[in-house]
Amino acid sequence: MVYLSSVKAPLGTIACALLVAAGAAPALAQTRPLLTEPAVTAPVGTLVFETGFDVITNEPSYVTGTPRDSWAGPLLRLVYSPAASVELDLEWVARVGEWGEEGRNGAQPSDWGDVTLRAKWRIRDGGARRPTIGARFGVTLPETSFEDNQSRPLGLGPNTLRTYAEALLTQPLGRVRVHANAGLFLFDEVYRPHEQRDFLSYGLAVEWELTPRLTLLGEVSGRAGNAAPGAEERSEARAGVRLGRGRVRVDAAVRRGLKRTDGRWGATAGLSWTVASR
Repeated sequence: MVYLSSVKAPLGTIACALLVAAGAAPALAQTRPLLTEPAVTAPVGTLVFETGFDVITNEPSYVTGTPRDSWAGPLLRLVYSPAASVELDLEWVARVGEWGEEGRNGAQPSDWGDVTLRAKWRIRDGGARRPTIGARFGVTLPETSFEDNQSRPLGLGPNTLRTYAEALLTQPLGRVRVHANAGLFLFDEVYRPHEQRDFLSYGLAVEWELTPRLTLLGEVSGRAGNAAPGAEERSEARAGVRLGRGRVRVDAAVRRGLKRTDGRWGATAGLSWTVASR
C-alpha cells in the first residue's frame, strides 16, 4: 500500500490533468518505506505489488539478549481494492535471518518469514483539504520457527499469533500530508500458552512532495504496553524518499531503533508496481 502525496490546491486540477495526459497510474494509498498506514484508499480495481528488503544492527535476541544484526526479505505484498473505499492486502516476508550473534560459532541462521492479512476501510473521504478517516484490521500468522532442527531456539520470530485494529487519519496540508494511526495490538505470549500482551499501537508520518517525482518521508511508529520476552515494546523512526510518478516507484529509508529491543541503525529499500488500475 503505497501513496502519492496530495498536491496543493488550486494546483490539484492541473496536476490531475497532467497525470491523465501522461498515462500515469492514479494516486494510490502507498506506505513503503514507512509503517504508518494512510487513511486514503486506491480506486476500485487497483492491484499493487510491493517488495523490499530490511536490515537492522544490534538487535538483541529475545531468547538470549545477545545483540546481533538481522535482515528480512524480500517482502512480497499484494494490495487489491475491491471497492473505492476498501483495500485488502496479503503480505509474506519470504525470509528472515541474522548474523554476528555470539555463541553461535559463526552460524547465520535463517527461516521463512511470517504472513500478514490486512483489510482497510476508508470511512470518510476528506479530499484534498479535509481529514480522511479510516480503520484497519490485521492478523499476522506465524511461519518463522521458534527452534531449529536441533531444538535450539532461533530467536528470529515469536511463532505466535498477532492481531490488531487501528483508527487511521490522513490530513493534507498543501504539499504535505500527515498520517496518524492508533489502535489495539494483541500479541500472544511466547513462553506462556493461552496468555497475551495488550499494546497501544501508534504511528505518525509526514510526507512532503518536493516535486512530482520526489517525496520526502519521515515517521515514528511502534507499540507501547506491558511487554514480555518475545512480545516486546517497539519504537522506531524512519526517514527516507520515494521516487517516481508512474506505475513503478522506488523507495529507501534509514531506520533508527528508539528502544533497546529495536536495535540501533538500519535501512530499508524497495519498490511498488501498479499491476492494474482503472
